[in-house]
Amino acid sequence: MSTATEYDARSTKIDFLMMYAAHDAFRRDLSRLIPASDPRIGDPAAFRAGWEVFERYLTIHHSAEDKLLWPPMRAKVGADPERVALLDAMEAEHAVLDPLMESVDRQLASGDTSRLRATMEELGAGVTAHLEHEEASGLPLVDAVLTQKDWDAFGNEQRKAVGLKGGSHFFPWLLEGASPQVEQRVLAIVPPPVRFLYRRQWRPKYLKNSPWGRTAR
Repeated sequence: MSTATEYDARSTKIDFLMMYAAHDAFRRDLSRLIPASDPRIGDPAAFRAGWEVFERYLTIHHSAEDKLLWPPMRAKVGADPERVALLDAMEAEHAVLDPLMESVDRQLASGDTSRLRATMEELGAGVTAHLEHEEASGLPLVDAVLTQKDWDAFGNEQRKAVGLKGGSHFFPWLLEGASPQVEQRVLAIVPPPVRFLYRRQWRPKYLKNSPWGRTAR
């Protein structure tokens, strides 16, 4: 497993910092959601609030990959069997996760959460394995075959889905629990007004309203 703290942008042609930061945020959320999903000892209110956020951003992330990452990569790799097999695996891993997320939604809607933790553990294992596979094999292939323009289109698709107003929640979510170095590097990418709003308004409000209480720091 790689993390945004460990990632060195000098080692790749394309800067994957935001990708690693998002992966870290998904892992962080899963570490909270799985115990909170336990019907015996969990926190149903925190789970519901945290699940809504996790599902939203994971869906945005994976939808952008399915639309603007894997298809242009297929066009670039041609008939290379190893590379085609890797792209097949990336898409197949997404397909495994979708029914599990739908199952969580159904259980919450029905009120029968007796199997919620089991579903979350299965989802957590699938997401974690996919992120690790993507970091170990997917991103090196991205770096080898895509252009900066291709990568920017992928990033723009996610920014469009989050929306301009959505940044006030997205950046505090993304950087919650991140190391000071990662926070500084991510904020260096965005315009100065975003940095100002993040520090003065967005992050304090996000932490105040977090369903995870004192652990959200």
